[in-house]
Amino acid sequence: MPNMFIAPADSARDRAALERSLINAIERQTVIRHFSDASYPELIEIERRGKGFYAWGLPNNPDHVESWFHMGTGDCLLIGYKGSYRHYAKVLGRYDNARAAEAIWGAADDAEPSRELLFFVSEPIPLSLAFDELQDYLPNDFTAFTQVPGHTIDQIEADFGSVERFVRRRLLNTGAGGPVLDMSGIVQLSERDQSKLKLFDTDSSKDARSRIVDGIVRRRGFPDFRRRLLAAYEFKCAMTGCDAAEALEAAYIIPHKGKYTQHASNGLLLRADVHTLFDLGKIAVDTRSMTVIVADELLDTSYRILSGRPLRYPQQQEQRPATESLDLHRRLAGL
Repeated sequence: MPNMFIAPADSARDRAALERSLINAIERQTVIRHFSDASYPELIEIERRGKGFYAWGLPNNPDHVESWFHMGTGDCLLIGYKGSYRHYAKVLGRYDNARAAEAIWGAADDAEPSRELLFFVSEPIPLSLAFDELQDYLPNDFTAFTQVPGHTIDQIEADFGSVERFVRRRLLNTGAGGPVLDMSGIVQLSERDQSKLKLFDTDSSKDARSRIVDGIVRRRGFPDFRRRLLAAYEFKCAMTGCDAAEALEAAYIIPHKGKYTQHASNGLLLRADVHTLFDLGKIAVDTRSMTVIVADELLDTSYRILSGRPLRYPQQQEQRPATESLDLHRRLAGL
């Protein structure tokens, strides 16, 4: 029966560590150089199963030692911050290695002790799931690395049949709303795959420019659809009021699935950066007030000025965005 562990990452140092070893894969040589030759076969297997080297680590104190000691291959790891679970992975192996920890996360000091109790995990799956959504099984208020109690695991197994089924049903999917995977995370995983395949490498400046042009054309949306939205919205972004036509794009509310999605009521004219945030589920629309909703993580950025801003929409009723589609987009975004 697998265990479950929850790691908070609310501090700036923890978030920096996430960037180094979970959001981005660790350089292969950084790992290999700091382990003994005897560990090499295990590390190669971890790299294969994890699709690279991803890791997290804990300072060597009594509480952490106990949790780390009980950690085994196949156990589940959740990392949360700002009120939501953000990453899910499975444990692939654990090692007490101060040298490797320093190479991965930097030298220890009084403010940042060594994360020498490290453990490798599978390539993390990005999530955007509020703690409250799982409070019937998991704690929603934790400030330290936590092992989910055995009686809770027993209850999960009794209710779902297995921890794996609980993960699939409650973490990775919802019954009616579809996947709760963070769209920005999905894009990030895609970028990793493309980087591994070197899909962005170009043989010539002509090839590079061709790819740039093709990317812009695709991003702006189906040409006729974009022209209709430009006219309907009077060449102004529905959320920012930007009137630079070259920066405005046709955003589909419901993803493109043929001609029936080309109606103006299934689109918003958005500035390019806002279009990206809308597609990533970081911005949505509250149809009760027809105002803009901004994800919590954007409230500390310049995009906070969009929060609560009235949506601009066409004068003609039939061209206005469909509230049903906006509601579905919001639900899938988790806002």
